[in-house]
Amino acid sequence: MDVFTSVYTVKYDGGYILFDTATYRADVDEYILPMFSELGITQENLKYIFISHNHGDHSGGLARLLEYFPKACVVSRSPRLFESFPGANMISPEDNAELCEAFRLVTVVGHSPDSAALYDTRTKTLITGDGIQLYGLFGSGEWGANIGLPKKHLEELSKLRKMDIESIYAAHDYHPYGYAYIGREAVAAALDASERPLFEIKKLIEDNPALTDSEIREIYNSSPNHPTVREGVIRAVRAELAEQKTHG
Repeated sequence: MDVFTSVYTVKYDGGYILFDTATYRADVDEYILPMFSELGITQENLKYIFISHNHGDHSGGLARLLEYFPKACVVSRSPRLFESFPGANMISPEDNAELCEAFRLVTVVGHSPDSAALYDTRTKTLITGDGIQLYGLFGSGEWGANIGLPKKHLEELSKLRKMDIESIYAAHDYHPYGYAYIGREAVAAALDASERPLFEIKKLIEDNPALTDSEIREIYNSSPNHPTVREGVIRAVRAELAEQKTHG
């Protein structure tokens, strides 16, 4: 459609890490493999394929990649992905686990239960996939602040605030700050923007106790200043944040 997913390569002394795999087999053939050729990435030096979460636009190219790179270690927090590739070399590290030289896995649960980010301790860079959503995406469908686990999402954002992060790279063009947040001020602004939609929805629910989730969604989506959300986000905020104090 009109929403594009970023794929990242990370180089270290031991080889390369690929972060996410795009959506289709054709994406692998037309974009990822030519990039690998240009960078000199081979079966010998592609050490890890890191799957941020098991949604099609992030893990859809994995089967095709494993045809070319069967020895690469797949890193995923998704039990379902393990079931889909029973013969693959796969690991599922815990939060803050060391992946290899200078890299750690960091959970960023909220968008999905299996969401994880890659932290580079050398550059203090975090690659988040869809882990932080800001206000979501403008474009086809209902891509705004797509958070199904609001309470956990806020906990994870609090954890990220305490980390030593100099820059964040995301998977999509998230409103209002885009794909990359460079410098501590930009990182803080992005984390703020990732929690704000949930509290705006919470306040709408508090101010309009007689309205249904569908009606709250209609009010929220009437604003032209941010992407729209699906009704499930309203429902999740109502269920999980009812007792949480609203932030400013």
